[in-house]
Amino acid sequence: MGSAAKGWSSRSWVSEAAVGALLAWFDRQGRVLPWRETEDPYRIWVIETLLQQTRIAQAEARIVRFLAWFPSLQALAQAPIESVLEVWQGLGYYQRAHNLHRAAQRLHAQGGFEALWTRPDPLQGLLALPGIGPYTARAILAFSEKGAYLPVDGNLVRVLSRLFADPTPATDRAYYQGQADGLPLAWRQRKVAFALMDLATLLCTPRQPKCLLCPLSAFCEGLRQGAVMRFPVRAERPPRPTRHFIFKLYATAEGVWLVQRPPKGLWGGLWCLPMEELPAPAAEKPTFCHTLTHFQLMGYVERLPSPAEGSRPVEWSVLGQYGLPAPIKRLLLHEAEAYHRSL
Repeated sequence: MGSAAKGWSSRSWVSEAAVGALLAWFDRQGRVLPWRETEDPYRIWVIETLLQQTRIAQAEARIVRFLAWFPSLQALAQAPIESVLEVWQGLGYYQRAHNLHRAAQRLHAQGGFEALWTRPDPLQGLLALPGIGPYTARAILAFSEKGAYLPVDGNLVRVLSRLFADPTPATDRAYYQGQADGLPLAWRQRKVAFALMDLATLLCTPRQPKCLLCPLSAFCEGLRQGAVMRFPVRAERPPRPTRHFIFKLYATAEGVWLVQRPPKGLWGGLWCLPMEELPAPAAEKPTFCHTLTHFQLMGYVERLPSPAEGSRPVEWSVLGQYGLPAPIKRLLLHEAEAYHRSL
């Protein structure tokens, strides 16, 4: 790995001078985001979880809604999972909601964040909770001013790999986080993390980075080598597979028959049409397709003459109170409108 193997902290320019230039830029040009105003570890945890795999524009209203429903760790821990899934509806990646709820219950039972801060290693305590990974654990500690960390997400991998001209593949997130953990203390603070995140969004973009405007241009190894676009090195992604499912629809003018999905797996805990996976594509054209993290879902709707075994009726008028996968919700809203027009 060349010079990257020596570690970032060995670079002669890794000093407070670079941090000072970054923070001066951030004071002038940084984004004003409402959730950055809090140092409450619970709110930070919820916000970071909601922002995963979600665009900021979509997440802002969801953050406000979620925290209105569950304003504290205790409120979330004591809420039924059905309420959590209802508020989560439309965000996708529903396992995040299950993990958030389970972790809240466990942490609340252990005495909450106040008890966690008294432990010898709060980072390991956070990592032991369901759904909290290396980035989120460090974000909770850094942004609540409870630990000196620089949390590294995908955007920071891009900035840091360019800054240090590090050829390590972007997929090796553990390596990048380990290098960040070894940086001098001046780099491992809340404001520096926010500044680097804004730098990634506003200047150090994946395509056409604005290097001439970058406050770290004088320190950037990738720019010095004239090779900014070579970083980060990307491992080749395997193609996303396609899976095929039949969705069994029985509906009347009054409502539709649904089942609740198992807690784990696809659309865990949500309400859905009875479904089963096909070993191969059906002969007819799919009714809908939906892109998920690990595969492309092709859905075929089969209308039934009677309710499927294990399903239960849900009136059209209360359908909105049920947590539904986004494509099923769209399908059923269209179905409800058709019945309404026919009356």
